[in-house]
Amino acid sequence: MKVILRAVLVIGVMTSTMPGFAQQAGVAGTVHNLSVSGPGEVRSQTEREICKFCHIPHNPVVPQPLWGHRLSKVSQYRTSEMEAGHGGRVMSPQPDGASRLCLSCHDGTVALGNVASERAPITMVGTQVLSRGRPGFIGTDLSGSHPVSFVMPDNLADDGGRDMALRSRVVIDADPDVHLDAQGKMQCTTCHDPHSDVYFRPDGVPHFWVKSSVDEVCLTCHELR
Repeated sequence: MKVILRAVLVIGVMTSTMPGFAQQAGVAGTVHNLSVSGPGEVRSQTEREICKFCHIPHNPVVPQPLWGHRLSKVSQYRTSEMEAGHGGRVMSPQPDGASRLCLSCHDGTVALGNVASERAPITMVGTQVLSRGRPGFIGTDLSGSHPVSFVMPDNLADDGGRDMALRSRVVIDADPDVHLDAQGKMQCTTCHDPHSDVYFRPDGVPHFWVKSSVDEVCLTCHELR
């Protein structure tokens, strides 16, 4: 098991050159590495294991994907509006699936080192909990964010006369980088890859995009009119 994990990490941190972008492939080289070896301001004082901040091999909090970080106890997030067809508007669903897992750190209500495998939260330097103004903080008000956890329609949908129309589910499913979840839902992980921060914006802030620009990501699901 240790040999396999070591091999995965070695492969993951291998980099190649791409003009215009700083490349960090593999979670070990990203700010999602919260162990002592992490490159970010926020990291553990003593913990050397990288994966344990999110995953656990036994008795997981959520069976798939062997999730080991304690979940937020927030029962109701303020969500954003989305089109309901014919110009109507509805509130997007409450986050579930992978989006709920992401929020266990990013909503700022759970300590970053609060993992199921430890009796007490792992002590961090930088901050114990993400707070307003810090990179990565989303909070519990998601009304200014892209809707998540909704089922992508199978057919081309009218966007109610706005500038961008939603592409067909068939087109989205054919994309090699952007992925809906097993239920066909759009989640945080549709646009972001938590394990690899290959692409950076010009401001140098990591966003874990699955493509080289935010435009490319958006235009996978939307088409300009």
